[in-house]
Amino acid sequence: MKPKISPIKPFYSEGRIIEQKNEYAGYLDLLIEDKVISRYGKPGQFVMVKGWHSNDPILARPFDIVQTDSANNLFRLVIKITGRGTELLNSLKTGDMLKITGPLGNPVKIKVNENIALLVRGVGAASVVYLAESAKKAGVNVYTFLSASTKSRLVCRDYLREASTDLNIATDDGSEGFHGDARDLLEQHIKKLKPDSKPGRIYTCGSKRFARFVSDLERKGLTKGYVFLESYMACGIGDCHGCAVKKKNNTGYFLVCKDGPVFPVNSVELD
Repeated sequence: MKPKISPIKPFYSEGRIIEQKNEYAGYLDLLIEDKVISRYGKPGQFVMVKGWHSNDPILARPFDIVQTDSANNLFRLVIKITGRGTELLNSLKTGDMLKITGPLGNPVKIKVNENIALLVRGVGAASVVYLAESAKKAGVNVYTFLSASTKSRLVCRDYLREASTDLNIATDDGSEGFHGDARDLLEQHIKKLKPDSKPGRIYTCGSKRFARFVSDLERKGLTKGYVFLESYMACGIGDCHGCAVKKKNNTGYFLVCKDGPVFPVNSVELD
């Protein structure tokens, strides 16, 4: 009997590192063997991962699912190396084991016959790869706008190129693609498209500037906007309330792990 997946009742499993690489400056790319996440993980969901046996650090770390391969029991994570926990993960070798909780969070529902655009920067690119792949397989046009400070930090570029109908790149220093802001690229692209080809939804991650921009586009009636929120969290299942974010107009709080991690862009405070 197939187990029921719920953000409140996640699976606890062990995964084995099959491949690790540091293709992008400051990032770790892990391919992991795990029957649970590879079979049941969906776009927009995440996992909590711990790859050390000590209590220092005591908490697992949250990462978005980048890809799954259910036929081979594999899934992928792309991790920004920012502190002790991620540095420990970066020190692991092929064959090492990971403690995994998940899949967590709410999946993104793909609306067939509605094109989407992805506006992402930095590690935010890792959050949308799975969505892009799934949408493209469903026959949806995926217009991706990938931004970074420089060429070496264009995280998940190759994955997104494969998963997108059209990949547009912008770098702050002009080392690859458009020399400037990806928001300008997106606006130019939308203006060129025929009405029936324009994206009905825009998903963004990795930059508050991008999120505010998408929010403005929605308020102008040009599209529906959604933001992948990133947050520190201890449990991943809504118990600790460490990932609380303000709802719009101070009407309360959302929990990123339980209510998200993907939200309508104008439902949350972005400042």
